[in-house]
Amino acid sequence: MSFSRARTYALTLFTLAVFCLAACRAEAGPIHAQCAILMDATTGRILFEQRADARIPPASLTKVLSMYVALNAVSSKKKSLHKKFSVSRAAAETGGSRLGLRAGDKVTLDQLLYGMAVASGNDATVATAEYVAGSQAAFVQRMNALARKIGMSRSHFVNPHGLPAKGQMTTARDMMKLAKSYEARYPASRRYHLAPSVTYRGRTEPNHNPLSSWYPGINGLKTGWITAAGYNIIATATRRGHKLIAVVLGAPSTRVRADEAGRLLNAGFAAISRKGGNAAAELGLSARQAAALKKSPTYAQPMKPAPSAKKAKGKKSLRAAQKQRPRADVRPGKAKPQRAEPGKTRGGKHAGAAEKKEVKKPAAQARGKDRRAGKPAAGASQVRPGSQDPLPASRQVHPAKARQAKTQAPARSRAGTGTPTPHALPQPPAKPLPKR
Repeated sequence: MSFSRARTYALTLFTLAVFCLAACRAEAGPIHAQCAILMDATTGRILFEQRADARIPPASLTKVLSMYVALNAVSSKKKSLHKKFSVSRAAAETGGSRLGLRAGDKVTLDQLLYGMAVASGNDATVATAEYVAGSQAAFVQRMNALARKIGMSRSHFVNPHGLPAKGQMTTARDMMKLAKSYEARYPASRRYHLAPSVTYRGRTEPNHNPLSSWYPGINGLKTGWITAAGYNIIATATRRGHKLIAVVLGAPSTRVRADEAGRLLNAGFAAISRKGGNAAAELGLSARQAAALKKSPTYAQPMKPAPSAKKAKGKKSLRAAQKQRPRADVRPGKAKPQRAEPGKTRGGKHAGAAEKKEVKKPAAQARGKDRRAGKPAAGASQVRPGSQDPLPASRQVHPAKARQAKTQAPARSRAGTGTPTPHALPQPPAKPLPKR
């Protein structure tokens, strides 16, 4: 066996092994993405849909529509694929994924289409828009006109490359319509989408669509990603005379995007090969589950739990505990004493004028006044160490006297115990007691 034949045989075995591993790794259930749809383009039948009409940013799938507009200009002989023109500074300075253009470079539209399809170059897309329509704004107008013409009723485009922009939205169903119309009109465009890599100025960029290198019968088409959308893909493949179009939008990673697109295509081809087959059943879904997945809610990013939720919950429970904590001047287990209303005795009879003058001030005001004078608050009690029970009035010590005793003599032991008498915590010097 020659070396070239052995190498081809080894590559074939490797491709089949990768395909089998991907198929084994696929899990039964819904497509792990925000939106998805599968269509048999040969018959026009929708084989599966999952929130296919929910709106979501298209990301770089926008470039498929941009390539469609550019090829329309070539087919109408208004522009040429191989005529060279200069790259503008605006195109060369476009951020995101890039082909590597520089201002003043001489390029052809054919080079730029490879850069858009393989490297997803935003700089190449802007250069294409300026060459075809004279400006990005005029090119976007053509894009939206073409989108309406092919029935993309829930899509709107603001720029030609798909970078984040307010109001730029699409749906899985609209992307499916775009792929069907684009490949039917320009079947030769698959040479751009299936190229393994593109090289410009000595820098080689591999194809961003992983299915283009290993999925049997793949025709294209395009991948995309921005933070607001997630990972998107349009994948088309042909087997046994049937062409399928799979669209997956909002996948959580590049690997999941590729796996789920392959799983969707596999389910479609398996359903077609069986008489009366069902793609949802091939995915491991019941009829009821498949019907529920057709609902189309407004697109929204998954909500993440607030990082401070546990802390907030802890604060609430702390506040609740503080509300339930007994006051210092109320003995635990007993109700708070009720104060008689001014002008009435506790028995309910009206008091005389002298008694009205002797009505006590509210406890809070009395306590505040006593603190300022260095006295213990009225009604407050000192608490025995290790217990919540207040000391008897005869055992309570004035704070000023306790501080004085602490500085003048060591702590004395209680009679018959050997336990030091508790002293108050160190405090700033108290004001002298008022003379009586």
